[in-house]
Amino acid sequence: MSKLLLYTRRFSSLSLSHDQLLLTPKFRRFTLNILHFRSFSADVNGETKAETARGIGYEGEGPGYNDTKYPSGEFVFKQRSAREEFLLKTRLFFALPWERFEKGSVLKMILRGEISDQLKSFPRALSLPQICENFEKAAYDPRVVGIYLHIDTLNCGWGKLEEIRRHIFNFKKSGKFITGYVPACGVKEYYIGCACDELYAPPSAYVGLYGLLVQASFLGGVLEKVGIEAQVERIGKYKTLGDQLTRKSMSDENREMLTALLDNMYSNWLDKISLAKGKKKEDIENFINEGVYQVERMKEEGLITDIKYDDEVMCLLRKRLGVPSTKRLPTVGY
Repeated sequence: MSKLLLYTRRFSSLSLSHDQLLLTPKFRRFTLNILHFRSFSADVNGETKAETARGIGYEGEGPGYNDTKYPSGEFVFKQRSAREEFLLKTRLFFALPWERFEKGSVLKMILRGEISDQLKSFPRALSLPQICENFEKAAYDPRVVGIYLHIDTLNCGWGKLEEIRRHIFNFKKSGKFITGYVPACGVKEYYIGCACDELYAPPSAYVGLYGLLVQASFLGGVLEKVGIEAQVERIGKYKTLGDQLTRKSMSDENREMLTALLDNMYSNWLDKISLAKGKKKEDIENFINEGVYQVERMKEEGLITDIKYDDEVMCLLRKRLGVPSTKRLPTVGY
């Protein structure tokens, strides 16, 4: 029988074969075997392959991950030379009509909901590649003087937040301003907003700096009622992938791991917030533990710049850029 292999390099491997799926009509029992591995994987013939720096089962020379081809170093903003400046102005002069916009414009970006990893044909919101590309474009575009970042409720992972935050700091190296606006100030929204030069919130802003939590679902009791038995073979007590199918509650080992992860993430969150606001980590933690949910206290503690509505922030930027009161602030979206 053929065997389906799924593995991850960092956590565990999962091996599922067709001949291990047994269904007995008489007892209506479904048996599922899940095998956990460590840092090796098995091929179709059952032979194990060790994990190397270039991947599982890599041997000898050949195509692999190339650090020079895919650089991941720090962003370095470089001023354009006279030749590059001339070529850029020429390109802008002959740009298509729908690609032109006024010099001195502000790039307006809206972050909300689940931020996709992939580019979509008809996206409802910006994807992560688009967001990162917009920051880099705005840094080098001479027509853009700054960014107005509207941060709605976010429902994405912390890895994406770190990437967006990194690109915010990279953009600031260009010397242009970035102003943030948070109508709902949660843990994730504030984590992005505090990286901006200025952060504004409306009087009706919802402040939810509760800290971090994690939830888990267990199907052991449900499967037992419908006559399904999940048989899990594990290596080590901290291999908890199969707990969702066999247990009715969280194990002590699983709770220990999740607690350690939350502590690490929360400590990193406090470090980044305290560094961005120039405050002590203990002061930020004490403020969070007080359970203060008023936006006025956020301003008093210096965690936000001011309390203003969206149109008031736009008016403030218009005056700062010297745009006449009879005209609207020129904004653009790539």
